[in-house]
Amino acid sequence: ASEDAPENSLSSLKEGFKQLADGIEVDVRLTSDNKIVCHHDKSALRTTGKDLQISELSLKQIEKLECGSWFGKSWYGEKIPELTKVFKNLPQHKEIFVEVKTNKEIVPYLMNDIYKSELNLEQITVISFYPEVIKEIKSNDLNLKCNLLIAFDYEEMSINEIIEKVQATGANGVGAQNHSRLNEELIQALKNIKKTVHVWTVNSKREAENYVHKGIDTITTNKPLYLRNHLEQLKLPLKRKK
Repeated sequence: ASEDAPENSLSSLKEGFKQLADGIEVDVRLTSDNKIVCHHDKSALRTTGKDLQISELSLKQIEKLECGSWFGKSWYGEKIPELTKVFKNLPQHKEIFVEVKTNKEIVPYLMNDIYKSELNLEQITVISFYPEVIKEIKSNDLNLKCNLLIAFDYEEMSINEIIEKVQATGANGVGAQNHSRLNEELIQALKNIKKTVHVWTVNSKREAENYVHKGIDTITTNKPLYLRNHLEQLKLPLKRKK
């Protein structure tokens, strides 16, 4: 629910579930002391006003930063959360999609946080643009779900090339950009090889409806309640994240 609370914050997580989201998506990065925190950008500048690199800061240094007031005065005092805190706040029977924003050096620490959490593995999906991240996870635990992310604006790939890339990584599915190239042909081709298909980011009623008709598995949105109400009125069941 990042239209209603600061992105990647505990407040955003709570707001998403208040808006009846089936799950949430967070972006994760590694600190200088090998802790995992939820932050989209490499730099803390946009969300904290401090031009500091997340990877060069310790967890204690990050915990001193304030990351809510950029979104609005009422959010002053919000902190960049450690992933373990997000796991602890995830309700039973809800899902979390963890986007790895770094390369595979984060993997052992991520898997340690996952195994130490009280969550069922079925609740967790790791997603990444980096094939090596997914390969590394799958080489350690085939049961941990992973989706390969695809941005059509930055990568020109045929359906066959996408299929080959997904199969080479061992990914369970694809998380694809909201784009005209995420069409019924591609969705069906992925389903034919038993891969799930997910789309980000959809905030339009019309687009959400079209994706459901095409057979999409989940939609990532900044407006979960808005889309849920529309799809339920049309009797179109679907999981919505965030």
